[in-house]
Amino acid sequence: MKKVNLAAVFFAALIIFCGCKAKEQNNMEIKSDKTITFINGATEADVWIMPETEENLKTSLWGTPLIPKIKTGENRQAPLCEPGDDSHYIVRLIDTDGFYYSAKGITLEDGWALKITGEKTDSVVIEVTDEDVCLKGTYNVFCARL
Repeated sequence: MKKVNLAAVFFAALIIFCGCKAKEQNNMEIKSDKTITFINGATEADVWIMPETEENLKTSLWGTPLIPKIKTGENRQAPLCEPGDDSHYIVRLIDTDGFYYSAKGITLEDGWALKITGEKTDSVVIEVTDEDVCLKGTYNVFCARL
């Protein structure tokens, strides 16, 4: 009878059940001189802003936050990568209380701003304004506890 390496079996099971491998993590390099401003009117969180691609919509590994640990009331500039095939972006946050926030179909351009507001309910929204502070779009944000 062959001996089974329990550690190897456990590791293989983790890979199978997680559905991912370390090399699949989304550590997107941003090579752009474009920037946006993120205005946090909600809660302290890590923020990811990614092109809306089929791959990014399906993955749960987003890599390093584009805007780490932004506090409520804080504004930060962030680099803006090139958009996906349909010129839209996904915004995802995870706050310090373990809530997940997600919005997609967001149109962004260089110099624009995103402001997230609301409580941890159905009232969370993202407002996008251009460089002249003209409203370009309002997006509902899905919010759930992890």
